[in-house]
Amino acid sequence: MSFGVVIIGLGQIGMGYDLGLPADSYVMTHARAFHTHPDFILLGGVDVDDKRRIIFEAEYGCKAYADIDIALKNLSPDVVVISIPTEFHLNAVQQVLNACSPQAILCEKPLAYELDEAEKIHTLCKEHQCQLLVNYLRRVDPGVLEVKAHLEKGLIASPVKGVAWYSKGLFNNGSHFFDLLQFWLGDINSFNLIEPGRWLQNGDFEPDVIVTFENGSIYFLAGQEEHFSLSGIEFISPLGRLKYENGGDLISWQQIEASKIHPGYTILSSESVVMASDLNRAQWYVVDEIAESLRGKDTNMCKGFEALKVIRWLTQIRNAL
Repeated sequence: MSFGVVIIGLGQIGMGYDLGLPADSYVMTHARAFHTHPDFILLGGVDVDDKRRIIFEAEYGCKAYADIDIALKNLSPDVVVISIPTEFHLNAVQQVLNACSPQAILCEKPLAYELDEAEKIHTLCKEHQCQLLVNYLRRVDPGVLEVKAHLEKGLIASPVKGVAWYSKGLFNNGSHFFDLLQFWLGDINSFNLIEPGRWLQNGDFEPDVIVTFENGSIYFLAGQEEHFSLSGIEFISPLGRLKYENGGDLISWQQIEASKIHPGYTILSSESVVMASDLNRAQWYVVDEIAESLRGKDTNMCKGFEALKVIRWLTQIRNAL
Protein backbone atom coordinates (compact mmCIF):
# COMPACT_ATOMS: atom_id res chain seq x y z
CA MET A 1 0.00 0.00 0.00
CA SER A 2 1.25 3.47 -0.92
CA PHE A 3 0.41 6.71 0.84
CA GLY A 4 -0.36 9.93 -1.04
CA VAL A 5 1.52 13.10 -0.03
CA VAL A 6 1.03 16.83 -0.54
CA ILE A 7 3.77 19.31 0.41
CA ILE A 8 2.74 22.80 1.52
CA GLY A 9 5.74 25.07 1.02
CA LEU A 10 8.29 24.52 -1.74
CA GLY A 11 11.20 26.51 -0.35
CA GLN A 12 14.58 25.13 0.63
CA ILE A 13 13.54 22.24 2.88
CA GLY A 14 10.42 21.66 0.80
CA MET A 15 12.23 21.34 -2.53
CA GLY A 16 15.30 23.53 -2.92
CA TYR A 17 18.25 22.08 -1.02
CA ASP A 18 18.93 19.10 -3.28
CA LEU A 19 17.92 20.51 -6.68
CA GLY A 20 20.69 19.68 -9.12
CA LEU A 21 22.43 17.28 -6.73
CA PRO A 22 22.66 13.52 -7.47
CA ALA A 23 19.61 11.73 -6.08
CA ASP A 24 21.57 8.66 -4.98
CA SER A 25 23.71 10.73 -2.59
CA TYR A 26 21.46 13.62 -1.54
CA VAL A 27 17.95 13.40 -0.14
CA MET A 28 17.69 16.69 1.72
CA THR A 29 14.14 17.82 0.94
CA HIS A 30 10.61 16.62 1.49
CA ALA A 31 9.92 16.55 -2.24
CA ARG A 32 12.79 14.26 -3.17
CA ALA A 33 12.31 12.02 -0.14
CA PHE A 34 8.62 11.34 -0.73
CA HIS A 35 9.07 11.16 -4.51
CA THR A 36 11.78 8.48 -4.31
CA HIS A 37 10.47 6.38 -1.41
CA PRO A 38 8.54 3.31 -2.62
CA ASP A 39 5.87 3.61 0.10
CA PHE A 40 4.70 7.05 -0.99
CA ILE A 41 3.24 8.81 -4.01
CA LEU A 42 3.95 12.52 -4.30
CA LEU A 43 0.57 13.87 -5.38
CA GLY A 44 1.35 17.58 -5.54
CA GLY A 45 2.71 20.69 -3.90
CA VAL A 46 1.49 24.11 -2.77
CA ASP A 47 3.34 27.42 -2.91
CA VAL A 48 2.40 31.05 -3.52
CA ASP A 49 5.51 31.58 -5.68
CA ASP A 50 4.94 31.01 -9.41
CA LYS A 51 8.56 30.10 -10.14
CA ARG A 52 8.69 27.47 -7.42
CA ARG A 53 5.51 25.85 -8.73
CA ILE A 54 6.95 25.70 -12.24
CA ILE A 55 10.19 24.12 -10.99
CA PHE A 56 8.27 21.59 -8.87
CA GLU A 57 6.06 20.50 -11.76
CA ALA A 58 9.03 20.12 -14.09
CA GLU A 59 11.11 18.24 -11.52
CA TYR A 60 8.47 15.91 -10.09
CA GLY A 61 5.82 15.61 -12.79
CA CYS A 62 2.84 16.47 -10.60
CA LYS A 63 0.74 19.58 -10.16
CA ALA A 64 1.64 22.49 -7.91
CA TYR A 65 -1.14 24.70 -6.57
CA ALA A 66 -1.24 28.27 -5.28
CA ASP A 67 -4.18 27.52 -2.97
CA ILE A 68 -4.06 25.03 -0.06
CA ASP A 69 -7.80 24.29 0.01
CA ILE A 70 -8.02 23.52 -3.70
CA ALA A 71 -4.96 21.26 -3.58
CA LEU A 72 -6.18 19.24 -0.62
CA LYS A 73 -9.76 18.85 -1.86
CA ASN A 74 -8.53 17.75 -5.28
CA LEU A 75 -5.83 15.37 -4.05
CA SER A 76 -7.10 13.99 -0.68
CA PRO A 77 -3.64 13.09 0.67
CA ASP A 78 -2.82 10.60 3.41
CA VAL A 79 0.12 12.73 4.54
CA VAL A 80 0.49 16.51 4.48
CA VAL A 81 3.85 18.21 4.93
CA ILE A 82 3.86 21.75 6.31
CA SER A 83 7.13 23.44 5.39
CA ILE A 84 6.21 27.11 5.50
CA PRO A 85 7.46 29.75 7.99
CA THR A 86 6.75 28.91 11.63
CA GLU A 87 4.36 31.81 12.23
CA PHE A 88 1.93 30.28 9.69
CA HIS A 89 1.94 26.70 11.05
CA LEU A 90 -1.28 26.97 13.06
CA ASN A 91 -3.29 28.48 10.20
CA ALA A 92 -1.97 25.82 7.83
CA VAL A 93 -2.88 22.97 10.20
CA GLN A 94 -6.39 24.40 10.58
CA GLN A 95 -6.78 24.63 6.80
CA VAL A 96 -5.52 21.11 6.30
CA LEU A 97 -7.85 19.53 8.84
CA ASN A 98 -10.82 21.50 7.53
CA ALA A 99 -10.15 20.49 3.92
CA CYS A 100 -9.26 16.80 4.24
CA SER A 101 -8.62 13.94 6.68
CA PRO A 102 -4.93 13.02 6.53
CA GLN A 103 -3.51 10.16 8.57
CA ALA A 104 -0.46 12.26 9.44
CA ILE A 105 0.93 15.77 9.33
CA LEU A 106 4.69 16.30 9.17
CA CYS A 107 5.39 19.83 10.39
CA GLU A 108 8.66 21.70 10.15
CA LYS A 109 10.35 22.77 13.36
CA PRO A 110 9.78 24.55 15.62
CA LEU A 111 6.13 23.67 15.99
CA ALA A 112 5.31 27.31 16.83
CA TYR A 113 6.86 30.42 18.36
CA GLU A 114 4.01 30.79 20.86
CA LEU A 115 3.03 28.11 23.35
CA ASP A 116 -0.72 28.59 22.89
CA GLU A 117 -0.35 28.04 19.14
CA ALA A 118 1.71 24.89 19.65
CA GLU A 119 -0.91 23.56 22.07
CA LYS A 120 -3.71 24.30 19.56
CA ILE A 121 -1.85 22.43 16.81
CA HIS A 122 -1.36 19.44 19.10
CA THR A 123 -5.00 19.47 20.23
CA LEU A 124 -6.41 19.82 16.71
CA CYS A 125 -4.42 16.85 15.43
CA LYS A 126 -5.48 14.76 18.41
CA GLU A 127 -9.15 15.66 17.90
CA HIS A 128 -8.92 14.70 14.22
CA GLN A 129 -7.04 11.46 15.00
CA CYS A 130 -4.18 12.67 12.84
CA GLN A 131 -0.60 11.78 13.75
CA LEU A 132 1.49 14.89 14.35
CA LEU A 133 5.20 14.50 13.65
CA VAL A 134 7.79 17.29 13.73
CA ASN A 135 10.82 17.34 11.46
CA TYR A 136 13.65 17.24 14.00
CA LEU A 137 15.45 15.05 11.50
CA ARG A 138 18.60 14.38 13.53
CA ARG A 139 16.63 11.88 15.64
CA VAL A 140 16.58 9.35 12.81
CA ASP A 141 20.16 9.72 11.59
CA PRO A 142 22.04 6.39 11.88
CA GLY A 143 24.86 7.94 13.93
CA VAL A 144 22.42 9.50 16.40
CA LEU A 145 20.67 6.16 16.84
CA GLU A 146 24.03 4.49 17.50
CA VAL A 147 24.76 7.04 20.24
CA LYS A 148 21.33 6.37 21.75
CA ALA A 149 21.99 2.62 21.74
CA HIS A 150 25.33 3.19 23.51
CA LEU A 151 23.60 5.32 26.15
CA GLU A 152 20.87 2.74 26.73
CA LYS A 153 23.42 -0.07 27.09
CA GLY A 154 25.59 1.96 29.48
CA LEU A 155 28.53 2.04 27.07
CA ILE A 156 28.25 5.82 27.35
CA ALA A 157 27.55 6.15 31.05
CA SER A 158 25.49 8.82 32.78
CA PRO A 159 25.45 11.46 34.11
CA VAL A 160 27.02 13.52 31.35
CA LYS A 161 28.14 17.14 31.32
CA GLY A 162 28.63 19.12 28.15
CA VAL A 163 28.22 22.10 25.86
CA ALA A 164 25.89 22.67 22.92
CA TRP A 165 26.91 25.49 20.58
CA TYR A 166 24.14 26.99 18.45
CA SER A 167 23.52 30.06 16.28
CA LYS A 168 20.53 31.66 14.52
CA GLY A 169 18.26 31.62 17.57
CA LEU A 170 17.22 29.22 20.30
CA PHE A 171 13.83 28.52 18.69
CA ASN A 172 15.14 28.21 15.14
CA ASN A 173 18.35 26.19 15.51
CA GLY A 174 18.82 25.66 19.24
CA SER A 175 15.55 23.72 19.44
CA HIS A 176 17.15 20.98 17.31
CA PHE A 177 19.50 20.29 20.19
CA PHE A 178 16.79 20.58 22.85
CA ASP A 179 14.95 17.80 21.05
CA LEU A 180 18.07 15.73 20.29
CA LEU A 181 19.32 15.89 23.86
CA GLN A 182 15.89 14.94 25.22
CA PHE A 183 16.07 11.96 22.85
CA TRP A 184 19.48 11.01 24.25
CA LEU A 185 19.35 12.12 27.89
CA GLY A 186 15.68 12.04 28.87
CA ASP A 187 13.28 14.83 29.79
CA ILE A 188 14.37 18.30 30.81
CA ASN A 189 14.08 18.92 34.55
CA SER A 190 15.21 22.54 34.92
CA PHE A 191 17.29 25.38 33.52
CA ASN A 192 19.40 28.27 34.80
CA LEU A 193 19.97 31.41 32.76
CA ILE A 194 23.63 32.42 32.46
CA GLU A 195 23.46 35.36 30.06
CA PRO A 196 20.36 36.83 28.34
CA GLY A 197 22.21 37.37 25.07
CA ARG A 198 20.56 39.27 22.26
CA TRP A 199 17.19 39.38 20.54
CA LEU A 200 17.04 38.78 16.79
CA GLN A 201 14.90 40.75 14.36
CA ASN A 202 12.54 37.82 13.81
CA GLY A 203 11.73 37.70 17.54
CA ASP A 204 14.02 34.76 18.31
CA PHE A 205 16.70 35.11 20.98
CA GLU A 206 20.17 33.81 21.82
CA PRO A 207 20.73 33.27 25.55
CA ASP A 208 23.41 31.21 27.26
CA VAL A 209 21.64 28.76 29.54
CA ILE A 210 22.33 25.57 31.52
CA VAL A 211 19.72 22.88 30.91
CA THR A 212 19.43 19.89 33.22
CA PHE A 213 18.14 16.65 31.70
CA GLU A 214 17.36 13.40 33.50
CA ASN A 215 20.83 12.07 32.72
CA GLY A 216 23.05 15.14 32.57
CA SER A 217 23.52 18.89 32.25
CA ILE A 218 24.29 20.81 29.07
CA TYR A 219 25.45 24.41 28.69
CA PHE A 220 23.73 25.95 25.65
CA LEU A 221 26.01 28.70 24.34
CA ALA A 222 25.13 31.08 21.48
CA GLY A 223 27.34 31.93 18.53
CA GLN A 224 26.55 34.59 15.95
CA GLU A 225 25.24 33.44 12.59
CA GLU A 226 26.48 36.55 10.76
CA HIS A 227 30.06 35.44 11.43
CA PHE A 228 29.58 31.74 10.76
CA SER A 229 27.05 28.99 11.44
CA LEU A 230 27.70 27.08 14.63
CA SER A 231 26.05 23.79 15.49
CA GLY A 232 27.59 21.10 17.67
CA ILE A 233 27.64 19.23 20.98
CA GLU A 234 30.43 17.90 23.15
CA PHE A 235 29.86 16.05 26.37
CA ILE A 236 31.88 13.99 28.81
CA SER A 237 30.72 10.79 30.44
CA PRO A 238 32.37 8.77 33.20
CA LEU A 239 33.50 6.47 30.39
CA GLY A 240 34.70 8.96 27.76
CA ARG A 241 33.89 11.93 25.53
CA LEU A 242 31.36 12.32 22.72
CA LYS A 243 31.71 14.90 19.96
CA TYR A 244 28.84 15.82 17.66
CA GLU A 245 30.40 18.27 15.21
CA ASN A 246 29.42 20.35 12.17
CA GLY A 247 25.72 19.92 12.82
CA GLY A 248 26.14 16.16 13.08
CA ASP A 249 28.30 15.47 10.02
CA LEU A 250 30.93 14.01 12.34
CA ILE A 251 30.08 11.98 15.45
CA SER A 252 32.95 10.47 17.42
CA TRP A 253 33.45 8.72 20.75
CA GLN A 254 36.68 8.54 22.78
CA GLN A 255 36.63 5.98 25.52
CA ILE A 256 38.86 6.03 28.59
CA GLU A 257 41.99 3.93 29.09
CA ALA A 258 44.78 3.56 31.63
CA SER A 259 47.74 5.85 31.04
CA LYS A 260 50.84 3.97 29.85
CA ILE A 261 53.11 6.76 31.10
CA HIS A 262 51.59 7.69 34.45
CA PRO A 263 50.48 4.65 36.48
CA GLY A 264 47.21 5.14 38.28
CA TYR A 265 45.95 7.80 35.85
CA THR A 266 43.01 7.32 33.48
CA ILE A 267 42.99 9.29 30.23
CA LEU A 268 41.03 9.56 27.01
CA SER A 269 42.17 7.22 24.27
CA SER A 270 44.09 8.87 21.44
CA GLU A 271 41.83 7.00 19.01
CA SER A 272 38.20 7.87 18.36
CA VAL A 273 35.42 5.61 17.17
CA VAL A 274 33.40 7.31 14.42
CA MET A 275 29.65 6.73 14.42
CA ALA A 276 28.65 7.04 10.80
CA SER A 277 26.10 9.77 10.14
CA ASP A 278 24.24 10.35 6.88
CA LEU A 279 22.78 13.85 7.06
CA ASN A 280 22.92 14.29 3.28
CA ARG A 281 20.14 11.69 3.13
CA ALA A 282 18.41 12.74 6.34
CA GLN A 283 14.97 13.25 4.83
CA TRP A 284 15.01 9.71 3.45
CA TYR A 285 15.27 8.38 6.99
CA VAL A 286 12.46 10.71 8.06
CA VAL A 287 10.16 9.40 5.35
CA ASP A 288 11.11 5.79 6.08
CA GLU A 289 10.16 6.28 9.73
CA ILE A 290 6.85 7.89 8.73
CA ALA A 291 6.03 4.83 6.63
CA GLU A 292 6.65 2.61 9.65
CA SER A 293 4.49 4.84 11.83
CA LEU A 294 1.60 4.79 9.37
CA ARG A 295 1.70 0.98 9.55
CA GLY A 296 1.31 1.10 13.32
CA LYS A 297 4.93 0.67 14.34
CA ASP A 298 6.77 2.85 16.83
CA THR A 299 8.94 5.61 15.42
CA ASN A 300 11.99 7.57 16.55
CA MET A 301 10.50 10.66 14.93
CA CYS A 302 9.63 13.58 17.20
CA LYS A 303 5.94 13.27 18.01
CA GLY A 304 3.66 16.23 18.66
CA PHE A 305 3.69 15.91 22.44
CA GLU A 306 7.50 15.78 22.45
CA ALA A 307 7.76 18.89 20.29
CA LEU A 308 5.31 20.58 22.65
CA LYS A 309 7.67 19.87 25.58
CA VAL A 310 10.43 21.71 23.71
CA ILE A 311 8.20 24.75 23.12
CA ARG A 312 7.17 24.83 26.79
CA TRP A 313 10.80 24.97 27.97
CA LEU A 314 11.83 27.51 25.33
CA THR A 315 8.89 29.68 26.40
CA GLN A 316 9.96 29.49 30.05
CA ILE A 317 13.49 30.53 29.09
CA ARG A 318 12.15 33.43 27.02
CA ASN A 319 9.96 34.54 29.92
CA ALA A 320 13.00 34.51 32.21
CA LEU A 321 14.97 36.99 30.08
